[in-house]
Amino acid sequence: MDKQNKITVAVDGPAGSGKSSVCKKVASGIGLNYIDSGAIYRAITWFFLEKWGGDLTKSHDLIKSLDDITIEQKYSQDKGSVTVVNSKDVSLLIREERITDKIGFFSDKIEVRNFVNSLLRKWTWESSIIMDGRDIGSVVFPDADIKIYLDASVEIRTERRVKEYLQMGKNVDEIIIKNQIIQRDYDDMNREFGSLKRCDDAIYVDTSNMSFNDVVFKIETIIKNYQMNMIKNRV
Repeated sequence: MDKQNKITVAVDGPAGSGKSSVCKKVASGIGLNYIDSGAIYRAITWFFLEKWGGDLTKSHDLIKSLDDITIEQKYSQDKGSVTVVNSKDVSLLIREERITDKIGFFSDKIEVRNFVNSLLRKWTWESSIIMDGRDIGSVVFPDADIKIYLDASVEIRTERRVKEYLQMGKNVDEIIIKNQIIQRDYDDMNREFGSLKRCDDAIYVDTSNMSFNDVVFKIETIIKNYQMNMIKNRV
């Protein structure tokens, strides 16, 4: 399939920097397909928990069983990300607490990461995409057309996370949330596979003092400028 007119936008950054919400808005605004890579790992976790009845000691069957998984994903502004495993819509099921508790077991396995990365790369041949994560530009798409690293201070990310909880009707301790974010940063940067890295060729965007709309506008401008240059270079 011809990939000449398709672009891949890789957005990385630490937890709480606003990657997912920004990427979804950008995708809807300029006609890119948003891929929720985290949902793919959740879908795989759901598949194996169902297959093994929650018994992780059966993980010796993991590599062979990956061949039995067919995953599809579509995103729309109305429905959000719809993730389908073997023709079953698991979009709500993969958000259950049991999936959150066990996803690390699967996402840290190189066999699973290779499986997911191959799937994601295949999708770039089908449409122009924007995808966020912690190793999208460094590992999944090292040759991405555009790489962006979204960042924000720990204090700002803590403030945003506390606000999210309040909107859900949950009161949380700000100090605990801040410590969790600091620990998450450390864990993400020191993972054996898929660690958080800022690529040398990534455009750095610090969102600490930017509004959501300002960040969206900046990312859209970066992408539109790239697309205009593509057109000029063809002439």
